[in-house]
Amino acid sequence: MKHSNFTQLILSLVLLVILAACKKGTDNTDSTRPATMDEMKVPSAFNWESSRLISLRVGINMIPAQIGTLCKISVFDGDPGKGGNLLISGAAGYEFPFETSLRIASTLTNLYLKAEDGAAFSAADSVPVVDELSYTFSQTGLKNEAFITSDPDCSGATPAKTLSGNQTINISNGTTYYVTGSFTGGINFSGSGGSINVCGTFHPSFINNMNNSCFITVTQGGWFIYDNYLAMGDVTRITTYANSHVHLGGLNMNGTARLINHCHDFVIGAQFSPSGSVENYGSMKMNGGLNINSSLGLFVTTDSLTITGDVNINSQVTNNGPMEISGHLNLNSATLYNNCRIIVHQDLSLNSGNLTMNGAYLKEDGKLTVNGGATLLLKNNSMISTATYMQNANVQGTGGRSEIKISSSGAINSTYKVTGSIETVTPTGTLTTGGTANFASGATLTKISTATNIIQISSCNPEGIGGSPPIVDTDGDGVANTLDKYPLDATRAFDNYYPSQTGFGSLAFEDLWPGKGDYDMNDLVVDYRVKTVTNAQNNVVDIKPQFYVRAAGSTFRNGFGFQFDGILPGQVASVSGYSLSGNYISLASNGVENGQAKAVVIVFDDYNNVIHHSGSGSFFNTTPGAAYGNADTVKILIHFTTPVPLASVGTAPYNPFLIKNKDRSIEIHLADKLPTSLANTALFGTSSDNSSIAAGRYYKTSNNLPWALNLPVPFEYTNEKTPVIQGYKYFPDWAQSAGVLYTDWYSNKPGYRETIKIFQH
Repeated sequence: MKHSNFTQLILSLVLLVILAACKKGTDNTDSTRPATMDEMKVPSAFNWESSRLISLRVGINMIPAQIGTLCKISVFDGDPGKGGNLLISGAAGYEFPFETSLRIASTLTNLYLKAEDGAAFSAADSVPVVDELSYTFSQTGLKNEAFITSDPDCSGATPAKTLSGNQTINISNGTTYYVTGSFTGGINFSGSGGSINVCGTFHPSFINNMNNSCFITVTQGGWFIYDNYLAMGDVTRITTYANSHVHLGGLNMNGTARLINHCHDFVIGAQFSPSGSVENYGSMKMNGGLNINSSLGLFVTTDSLTITGDVNINSQVTNNGPMEISGHLNLNSATLYNNCRIIVHQDLSLNSGNLTMNGAYLKEDGKLTVNGGATLLLKNNSMISTATYMQNANVQGTGGRSEIKISSSGAINSTYKVTGSIETVTPTGTLTTGGTANFASGATLTKISTATNIIQISSCNPEGIGGSPPIVDTDGDGVANTLDKYPLDATRAFDNYYPSQTGFGSLAFEDLWPGKGDYDMNDLVVDYRVKTVTNAQNNVVDIKPQFYVRAAGSTFRNGFGFQFDGILPGQVASVSGYSLSGNYISLASNGVENGQAKAVVIVFDDYNNVIHHSGSGSFFNTTPGAAYGNADTVKILIHFTTPVPLASVGTAPYNPFLIKNKDRSIEIHLADKLPTSLANTALFGTSSDNSSIAAGRYYKTSNNLPWALNLPVPFEYTNEKTPVIQGYKYFPDWAQSAGVLYTDWYSNKPGYRETIKIFQH
């Protein structure tokens, strides 16, 4: 009987082990995640920020008429038409980009940029976030010309490698031949091919087997004349340079053939149907029409392209310059990007695929038809001017307001819509089919004579609409009244915000430094928003931060302030709005703290003077079930003696710190932030602190834990005595990856939180 019981016990233990192993195997992530703060392995360089600092440069290519004025650049965390918040704004003009450092949430992947000149120009774009973000708006159309290195020449020519006269030459094995005078003979390529550099006149009677690494380069001053069809096979290339000339009877391109043109006299005498890649950075004429095959690798034209005949587009085309077509244009299951000007003298049919216009112009002398399989997108002050218009699909506008001008008659069939930032005009303000019900989300229909949109004439748009209204700038600071937040004050122009115009960030502190504390990070939780006022030169005039104490899980009577690490006390003209009740803070006459090498602003010297308890106890809004209190919003106004560059001021929330229990010598800062001049540096390296002044390391433990966190959103902190790691499941993943993983660890997404451990009000 005993043996039977013992066997049963062993079997039960084995079963428990198996069950435990099975449970562990179903949640490997939780089992390997540290349970306490001390168990985390945090990289020493990690700064515990949930935001990132990027370098931002936004320029604008001005049209000549606007040189001398300023555009407003606005940066949003998303499309403002869809709830995006303003982050920062500033001025940009001719050779004067808007340049600044910008602090954004680490979770943000795109910024929405907008440029306005106060008259006719408005453009916007969503761009990916990178550490050094540079973007240029253009009022004159995009000109993405290829970078041209110095031309090859014929300096390597030898008598044996020089083509001349009327002889027939066999070229193989990668040999390079040169034309320095005149050549009218024949060319046979074979084997591994070769190259011909043309510095003189190359007028061959035939070119055979241009395949497999065969290259023709026409340098400055060179002529390439071929009266027949030139057939280019795989891995072949024709490259032309400025001031050269190419006249071909016809041209066939197959597979990986490539044409790169920089000359302004390139003529193809018959229909052109390329299947390779075509890059036109000069001027080309195609006298037999153009069929862009679906197998095309690349077709981009940046300067001038003139086509006699019809054009059929069956693969992606990018037009960055003036394109003129004498015949019809058909878009079939392809994408056409028009970034400058296209003029079509007969009908244009968007049969399928996508036409996207960005600050561009499209002139249609005949009938423009948008068929059901096609999409038409107008961006940033684009303009379509057509005699007759037929719409059988939806048309959308984004960014700056665009125009569809119909000089004869137009129709929108069925329930198809024009939506977004588009004004459509006709002679009578009506359509033969459809009406105002077909226009939505900002799109309008009106008479040509009552058009309100303004698109200025430019190098891409020779027509424009609405003329060129004068820019009204009452205070004379260069920023139009319509863009100036302070149109009657020449010393101020723009308002900027952190973390955004409507949002708040949070600072959360542990106050037992240099001891560790319980890491509930709620000993002092301060919500903040900072408004910065800048002038037309993008220098800071005023800073208007506001602070709200949301929690204080401490018996200490803590104060709070911040330091401008790049500003001297004398650069501040005045500080007002602070809350000081004791006598341990000494202020200078301008409102900054006395005895400091840098400008320091004390927001409050005792949080108890700005909160309102509801019930007994010293803890404030950290104990579940206890009465919930509120606080006064402390609004600070800082005015500078003279405007200060944005780079000198730094980015909000600057260098905030807690003053421990009314002892001015004990400051608690964010990780690796400098102490002020009044901090007791003798405390560094004591108790749990592992700071090193020599190494530039501050306010971290030996295993790199901080005493303060800065979040770009209001922090929903844990309950009293509950470490933050127990409330937020992915907090350790974020910290141990040095902020790479789970940048949104504080979010309230499914599975992110132990909700019962988060303080609820």
